[in-house]
Amino acid sequence: MSVSRNLRGRYGRVAVILPVILGGAMVLLLALNGKQGTWSPQSEQTLLLHSVERSNFEAFVTEPGDIVSSSNVEVRCQVESRGSAGVTIVSLCDEGTEVEKGDLLLQFDDSVLQNELIAQQIVVAKDKSALIQAESNLSNAERTLREYVEGLFQQEVEKLESAVFVTEEELRRKELELASNRRMAAKGILNPLQVSAGEFALEKCRKDVAASKRALDVFKKFTRERKVGEFTAEIEKQKANVEAAQFTQKLSNQKLREINAQIAHCTIRAPAAGQVVYANERQRGEPVVIEEGSQIRYNQMVARLPDIKKMQVDVKINESHINRVTPGMRAEITLDADPEQKLSGKVHRVAPYPFPMRWHGAPLEYGVEVAIENPPMTIRPGLRAKVKIFFEAEDSVLQIPLAAVIAHENSHYCLVRDGEDWNPTPITLGPNNNNQVVVIEGISEGDQVALTPFRFIQRADLPSVTKASPRHKQESNQDSKRLAEPPQPHETTNGFTAAEIGTAQADAGT
Repeated sequence: MSVSRNLRGRYGRVAVILPVILGGAMVLLLALNGKQGTWSPQSEQTLLLHSVERSNFEAFVTEPGDIVSSSNVEVRCQVESRGSAGVTIVSLCDEGTEVEKGDLLLQFDDSVLQNELIAQQIVVAKDKSALIQAESNLSNAERTLREYVEGLFQQEVEKLESAVFVTEEELRRKELELASNRRMAAKGILNPLQVSAGEFALEKCRKDVAASKRALDVFKKFTRERKVGEFTAEIEKQKANVEAAQFTQKLSNQKLREINAQIAHCTIRAPAAGQVVYANERQRGEPVVIEEGSQIRYNQMVARLPDIKKMQVDVKINESHINRVTPGMRAEITLDADPEQKLSGKVHRVAPYPFPMRWHGAPLEYGVEVAIENPPMTIRPGLRAKVKIFFEAEDSVLQIPLAAVIAHENSHYCLVRDGEDWNPTPITLGPNNNNQVVVIEGISEGDQVALTPFRFIQRADLPSVTKASPRHKQESNQDSKRLAEPPQPHETTNGFTAAEIGTAQADAGT
């Protein structure tokens, strides 16, 4: 009995206490739910509101680029391949070495050229000997002509004149002898036969005189001319041989100089002071590595000597921003190797034409050179960097996030908070930087605008063009016309597309 009484007492107390505990828990949960239901929308609204304020506005474009030197001395291979794939590197200095002008950079294999040099030296010696022989033959031919004209010819003339003189003297003697024979025959001392013999001898002497005179005349008129012509022809022939020998020697000497020059090109020395950077590149899918044993073709770049004091970043800018970028614009550079250090720079050059398209439909990109001001000593060519180019800036202007802008019927609105209400307010926009947009008129400093406007209103709640005032209609038309015009070169556009607004509102959580 006592045990059952005790159990009923315990279970009775539990039955009374348990409802009280459950009721208290339910009241607490309701209180918490009621408090959370009141706080959550307020917290959410606070997070999705933006207070309009004045601040400095900057529009910029950010693109990656490569660090290079604006004063970059290129070193190329000047050794001709000569029927082979290229010339082999025998030795080279370490990459990154600081060199002075005249220091040894690289040595090519010149063993083939040395063999060609020896063979060509033999050819040059033979050509020189041939030239000497040709010049000697020419001198002999000229001496032979001079000897004949000034000596041998006169000697032959004198011999022939002597022969004429002898025959004439013989003729006089025969005439006297014949006259004597005739007187003696008249006296009967000589017979007529002897007189006839004397007449025959006289006639023969007369013919001898005529023959000697004719021989002298022929020699003077024809033989001399023939001999002089032969000797002159020989001279011209020897002159031609000398010219041929001279050209042959000139060509052989030129080839010898070329071989010597090629041997000299096998030793590459620094043309200027700088840091050695080898041209290790990937071309046509095959890597080009400058190292010992590599085959280098003629005119291939093997190294660069950049001036570390004159560095720049080569950037590719999309065509959508190229009209906004002009030389002289300020830039901020962040090295991937040292992201904590910000470098200053200026746009030095903007390419007038885009790069060739890599594939059909690829975006057009323009090359832009950004000069680095006061580059640090740790910078080196080949580093990657991010470049922020500032193409527009305004001081102390009203700005709102792009997510707060509503594009509607060629006009722009933002949802301004008025106590517990929301007012769709037309605004006039200025330049934007894809994140913030400058508001020229329509709202004031301190106004609160919604970053998620379509959570509070529907698009049908926005003013229509037919319901708007004439003044607002005129401004909307002007804004529509201005936004419809494409940006002119080197001018910024104040408009932006609905896609940009939609993207910004999606990022804000609309």
